[in-house]
Amino acid sequence: MTLFDNTNDQFIKDLKVGLKVDWYFKVTGISKKTKRDGGIYLALELMDKTGKIPAKIWDNVDSCLKLLQEGKVYKIAGYVNEFMKKKEIKIDSIGPVSPGDQNYNEADFIEQASFDTETIFNGMIDTMKANIKNEYLLRLLELFSQNYQATFKTHYGAQKIHHAYLGGLLKHTSSMMNLALFIARHYDLDTELLMTGVLFHDLGKAFEFTISPSVNLTVEGGLLGHLMIGNRIFLELSEKIDGFPEDLRVKIQHMIISHHGEKEFGSPEVPKTPEALALHVIDLLDSKVNIMKEAVQASETGGPFTDYLYPLGRRVYIEKKDKNDD
Repeated sequence: MTLFDNTNDQFIKDLKVGLKVDWYFKVTGISKKTKRDGGIYLALELMDKTGKIPAKIWDNVDSCLKLLQEGKVYKIAGYVNEFMKKKEIKIDSIGPVSPGDQNYNEADFIEQASFDTETIFNGMIDTMKANIKNEYLLRLLELFSQNYQATFKTHYGAQKIHHAYLGGLLKHTSSMMNLALFIARHYDLDTELLMTGVLFHDLGKAFEFTISPSVNLTVEGGLLGHLMIGNRIFLELSEKIDGFPEDLRVKIQHMIISHHGEKEFGSPEVPKTPEALALHVIDLLDSKVNIMKEAVQASETGGPFTDYLYPLGRRVYIEKKDKNDD
């Protein structure tokens, strides 16, 4: 039985299986897929300010392909169904937003961070200033803030796998910074070096892919990758600082280009200093824990485990919350 919505706005977070949909959504992903009978259908990703949801177009695929463009908002009619225990929209019709349509609000499709990016960024920088005495690294920190603060606070931490949301790059880096401070003290590492490596390790992602109007790999990102881009940015900033020690520059470069840990995972070199190894492990820990947490939060399986997570090679246990925990 199909349910009918009695409200005007149909935000993604409120959609329920069986609900009839006739509302506005931004298309952020378009993929051509093959049916079992050899025909073609379209798999879309839709979003609004409250979240994302997959959708499918089974008919009139050619005409829809000519119409659709990633990053644009369309008026979509259909209904919410369930596939593989996840909600998706089965689209019956899709068209452009009519000029002057008073029900359409552009602000409904501007992604918003779910946390205070200003507070987190300032806290991270203050933590670094309190633990760094090296005049060259302090100057490097100033140049970083002057040149990349705005981009760094808003960019995604990854295209899809983890921290793939507005401010995700900041959230990931800030979390790693807290871990780095503890680990450096515990293992008697060079705290200043490790914290600087954390700050720069994923900065290249801000130029590896765009997040607006949709998430897409850039030419530079596709050809070089974020490790090499981040290394370039670090070199550009460090070369603006008179007398920046060459041995320090090389150590930071090594940390940036080796933080994926292994050559088969995209690092030109493997970690060869304790600080570089610590950076790799901290990055791995923060990213994988967040993949698990995000998967559990998004799971709609209704069972004790998530769907299979290919980045981790496993399903993740979903622990039931006691009703009294709230």
